[in-house]
Amino acid sequence: MAKKNVARNIILALDTSVSHCSVSLLQDEVLIAEKSSLMQKGQSEKLFTFIQRIFSEANLTLKNVKAIGVGVGPWNFTGLRIGISAAKGLAMALKIKVYGVNRFETLIESNQPTLALVANTKKSFYTQLFINKKPKKTPTENTISKILENKYLPNTIISGDSAIQIAKNLNLQHGVNNSVPTTKKIGLIALKYLRTGGPSPVPLYIKGPDAKLPKEPIPLILGSNV
Repeated sequence: MAKKNVARNIILALDTSVSHCSVSLLQDEVLIAEKSSLMQKGQSEKLFTFIQRIFSEANLTLKNVKAIGVGVGPWNFTGLRIGISAAKGLAMALKIKVYGVNRFETLIESNQPTLALVANTKKSFYTQLFINKKPKKTPTENTISKILENKYLPNTIISGDSAIQIAKNLNLQHGVNNSVPTTKKIGLIALKYLRTGGPSPVPLYIKGPDAKLPKEPIPLILGSNV
């Protein structure tokens, strides 16, 4: 029989913002259960199955959870909605806090200045600069050439997609070389927010939708009461 965990600050973390479905369960800073799988679609069907599995492994129930952390992007629109809706629904039912954690936050490992990178295309990145783990400005889209032209403090860390290559070109240190968030890191940030307060989950979009609304009036649908 599995040994029952003593519930302290139990944090549920989940993320469907990229091409995966990932859930983790933490007891304070310790990861006690995790389930993750790569997938382009179908996260909505797998998410609650994964949640049930990790609670079974940890011998805990949803009633033990003190807070929920969920990835809010940037990235896949549908995936973001799946994860955020699930997190909000669970938090409402359990009457607990739910916090949104963006991908840039998960790339910060120290108080040193850190440039967080999330690839947009082969030639451009979403970037955000942090100092003392706090963002200096909102995320922006930059080309590789623009990133390399900017001036940085000599102790700046480059973290995220293509971090090793870009840090080498800038003669700077690098952190992780991938921006895909782990739910363990999302859970650790949610734990911090539980103690200090943090943002509600809202999808993070760097730029507006490519599709434009039609200029012509919406056609009347016969038989509609609208």
